Amino acid sequence: MKEQDGINIRGREHLTPDERHRLNRANQICEQISQEMGFEMAGVEQVAACVDFMHGHIDEPELWERARAEMEHRLTA
Repeated sequence: MKEQDGINIRGREHLTPDERHRLNRANQICEQISQEMGFEMAGVEQVAACVDFMHGHIDEPELWERARAEMEHRLTA
């Protein structure tokens, strides 16, 4: 199982309190970036950087950088 599949397989109700907090923060950040860029985001789970942040693999400054780069790439692909 890939790490990014964790949210979808376990479901949000099975996340730890820390994971839920980080998921909510990732959602706020990714929504803000997507609105700034005009990227239509169906859910935070579709942005790999958000999932990495939720699981504690990256910090918030890296989330901003990676999420923006990921959305830019998708818009230009």
